Amino acid sequence: MRRLLASLLLLGVGCAPYVHSPPGRTMPLESPKALHVRETGVQIEGGGIGAADLGMPGFSVRVRHGIVKQLDGSAEFNFGSIRPDDGFRFVGANPFVFSGRIGVKYAIIDHIALTAGCSLGSWAGGAFVSPDMSLILGYENRYVVPFATVGGYTSHPFRTKLVSLQNTDPGESFVGLPVLTWGWSTSFGLRIPVGGYDSPDSTPPSLLLGFGVRNATFNSGWDVADVSVIEGRRKENYVWGSIGFEYVFAPKR
Repeated sequence: MRRLLASLLLLGVGCAPYVHSPPGRTMPLESPKALHVRETGVQIEGGGIGAADLGMPGFSVRVRHGIVKQLDGSAEFNFGSIRPDDGFRFVGANPFVFSGRIGVKYAIIDHIALTAGCSLGSWAGGAFVSPDMSLILGYENRYVVPFATVGGYTSHPFRTKLVSLQNTDPGESFVGLPVLTWGWSTSFGLRIPVGGYDSPDSTPPSLLLGFGVRNATFNSGWDVADVSVIEGRRKENYVWGSIGFEYVFAPKR
């Protein structure tokens, strides 16, 4: 899905809590193939993303449309719900993350594509804008299409709000502001055409599934008992998995 969906693990807890700005896409599932001109695909995917101290289930809805040969445009909505471990809880904020993305995909050849887009989102830490770009490699065929992606993103927070977590055991609170975040992502998946075969002039519905790793790099800092702590550069890696289905509407002749 993107998306979590971030896609999107944004907040870690435990011995060293941290806050960073989320990516706009969480669990994206797509092979290199672009839609044919005037085809429209609607894709729904769901899954989860997680690290040692938290998890985030979520879902994405994406609509894409074939613009010209080998190029399609897309609009997608991503939703996730951050779930810290049992020892922590949000204070005065909900755990939900929302983002919308506009993007394009250009299939250089059937087996290689570039995709790029920009997301606008909101969560407990305020708003954020997140551009991204990825390279998609795959072996397009009629039966089972394996694909892999590698890409990068940045996430720029604005209208930021303090994010507060409370430790339910000793009663301590950790407060921080989202900061500029950047990172890489990689994923592997399968697209399985169902109810028909790919042909030169039509795209069948498809089942998609995949997993991946998303990195977040940022300058970490927080407040503990009114004392500011600056930890320095920090990197976190999140693992995600999702499954989705796309139905493609053929153009009216």
